[in-house]
Amino acid sequence: MQKRKSILWLLFFVPVLISAQNHSQERDTNVIHLNFDANEYKELMLTIKCMGAGQGMDSTYHFSGSLNNDSWTFEYPRSLYEKCYSFRFIIPTHTDTIEHAISFKQIINKDTVSAPQYLFDNVDSVTINAGKKIKTNTFPGKKLVLNDVYFLNNMTDKEYLSSVELAANRGFITDILDPNYNKVINQFAKTVQKYPDSHTLINFLFRLKQQYHTRDDVEKIYNNFSDRQKQSYFGKGIEMFLSDTVKTVLYFKNILLPAWDTEISEPIIKDFSKVNLVIFSASWCAPCIAEIPHLKKIAKELNGKINMVYVSVDEIATVNAWKKLMIDNKIPWRSVLAAKNLNEIKKQFTNEGIPAVYMVHPDSTYEKIEVRYDGDLKKLYQFVDNYKITEGKMQSPK
Repeated sequence: MQKRKSILWLLFFVPVLISAQNHSQERDTNVIHLNFDANEYKELMLTIKCMGAGQGMDSTYHFSGSLNNDSWTFEYPRSLYEKCYSFRFIIPTHTDTIEHAISFKQIINKDTVSAPQYLFDNVDSVTINAGKKIKTNTFPGKKLVLNDVYFLNNMTDKEYLSSVELAANRGFITDILDPNYNKVINQFAKTVQKYPDSHTLINFLFRLKQQYHTRDDVEKIYNNFSDRQKQSYFGKGIEMFLSDTVKTVLYFKNILLPAWDTEISEPIIKDFSKVNLVIFSASWCAPCIAEIPHLKKIAKELNGKINMVYVSVDEIATVNAWKKLMIDNKIPWRSVLAAKNLNEIKKQFTNEGIPAVYMVHPDSTYEKIEVRYDGDLKKLYQFVDNYKITEGKMQSPK
């Protein structure tokens, strides 16, 4: 009788244990299935970008896909999702001169919109039916960029759809010169109302929160998110930003200024994925000119690892002198002109004089450094090296 009871207990608990184990595995790993009408790839990789620890050091993770007929399967740890902000499918080229990726087109509000980077729902399994390839876009440059475009039919994944709407609205990027600023704010808020549980939208608001005129503008958008997203990593970050406890944190306010050579308006910082050196200078400033050899040394030694940009605080009367300086000194980095925005620039960045150099972290926080001081140079080089080291490279779990 005792033996029979033992067997019965085993019969009861073994399925429970197996079920619990499977549930644990489901909770640990997410799976993405990417289906093609006719697969043409020998190798595919899922790339996930995430916010990193400390001072905005982001991390990039790579997961190799497995092929079965015309269907690819990718697995990634669910734990990454909390801080991730973009997925991308990459065709490995095994060369530094060519980049090959996959993007999708989707109809949103009767418009066909492409989403070069996207997210999918944080669920056990997501299926994407890519169908046939529409075309391959080619973008020549220092690195040849190839982009295979597929049209998605009947895509219901709300996270992906919110990614596409983000692209359709040009990312809701704002600047102080945008005459449609209030319209952009309202449209962003309405999109959040449509997708209140969107991880894509809340992480985007988190990463661009410093670009809005006021905290009230950020809050107007933030209030439309679900309680779940407000309790997320990015939601809590926005809560802190809106509270009094972080008002001492400095965030770089990116604005549009005309380029020195074309006078076409562009943001001071074009790419926040790397460390940026923003240098406020002028043609009439002797210490600024004396600083050029130091800056050229940095540009040469950290080539490809950082972005550099000059912000000229010359007035309109001396802008031509600045342009001559750029040519005579063969300055290799970008330069923009603040002649029409001097009051704002001086208030935020140059109230203590020039030259003024700021190291802007990928999370848009910044700090002032002096490139002629060995201690500050050491800090810059160490931060850049540490940032590169923390870019994780993980293979898909077997």
